[in-house]
Amino acid sequence: MHVSKAGDAGVLQPRQVILPPPGPSQVRVKIEAAGVAYADIVMRRGLYSSAKPPVTPGYDFVGRVEAVGAEGSAFQIGQRVAGVTVSGSYADRRNVEARWLVPAPEEADAAALAAVVLNGVTAWQMLHRVAQAGADEWILVHGAAGGVGSLLLDFARLAGIKAIGAASRGKHDTVQSRGGVALDYQAEDVAARARAISGGGVVAAFDHIGGRHFRKVSLLALKPTGVGVLYGGYDATRGGKVHPLAIADMMLNSRFSAFALFGKSQSVATYAIPAWRDLRAQIYRDDLATVLKLVAEGAISPLVGEVLPLRDAAKAHRAMESRSVSGKIVLIP
Repeated sequence: MHVSKAGDAGVLQPRQVILPPPGPSQVRVKIEAAGVAYADIVMRRGLYSSAKPPVTPGYDFVGRVEAVGAEGSAFQIGQRVAGVTVSGSYADRRNVEARWLVPAPEEADAAALAAVVLNGVTAWQMLHRVAQAGADEWILVHGAAGGVGSLLLDFARLAGIKAIGAASRGKHDTVQSRGGVALDYQAEDVAARARAISGGGVVAAFDHIGGRHFRKVSLLALKPTGVGVLYGGYDATRGGKVHPLAIADMMLNSRFSAFALFGKSQSVATYAIPAWRDLRAQIYRDDLATVLKLVAEGAISPLVGEVLPLRDAAKAHRAMESRSVSGKIVLIP
C-alpha cells in the first residue's frame, strides 16, 4: 500500500512494482504480517522527516526469506525472520538489509510476533536499557492499553516492577489484567495520584505524548532520581497537523533546564528505535530476539487489537486515529 501524496487515510492505495533482486547486503522476504504504528500515520501525513511521500509505510514485519544478496547471509531460504524497517513493509514482498533482521520463532502466530517487533523492542529497551528500573520500583505508563504501553506493563510484571497505567476508563480492565494500577487520565490528576500510590513518585514515566503533557504530568510524577522517558510527539502532530505551540512548550520550558532538574537529580531521556538499530545493532538484535522468544514461550501475550488484510490499511489508520482499538493493529498481505 503506497502513499503518493500526503493526506488522510484515503491516500493509501495499492501499487504493483517489479521488485529487483536483493542488493549485496540484503535479503528478499515474503511478508506474513506487518504492524501498524502511529509513525506510519505521521509518515502518511508528510510529517515524518526521513520518509516523506511518495512512500510505502510499514515500520516492521514478520516474514520468510525468499532470496539472498550477493554477499550472502546467515539466513536460509524459507527461514522466518523479523525486523524493524521504518518504512516499506506495507507490502507482500520487499528487499531489506539483512543486518536489521533476526530469526523469528516458527511456532508462534505471525500477528502476535508482529505485535512485538517495533513495540516490544521499544518497551523492552526503554524499561531495561534507558530507565533501568528495578524490582519493587514504581513506573508510570501513559497509553497503558496501547501497543507499547501494554507491553511495558507485561515486561514490568515479569521483572517484579510495579506499574501505574494511565488509560481511559473503558480500557482499565486491560491495564489491570496486565498487573497495572489503572488511572483514568480523563478524570484524575495522574501526577498526584502516581506520587501517592508510589509513595513519593515513580522511578520512570514513559510518555508518547510530549508537549505540555510531558512537562505537567510525567515530570511531576517523578521521585528524586527519576527519569522521564519521551518516545513520541503525539501532542505536536495530533490530528495529522503540526502544532508549533506544543513543540515550543516542550522544548523551551524551564522544567527541562539542568537547574530545574538538578536539585532532585532527575533527568529526561528520549528514545527512538532507528538509532538503536543502526548504532547499537547487536543490542537491538539481542533485544528483538528476546521479546520474540517471550511470545513463543507464552511468557507474554501481546495485545493484538485487530488483524486486517493489507488492502484495508486505510481502515487500520482510521481506527488508530480514532483511538478505538486497544493494542496493536496488524496487516496480513
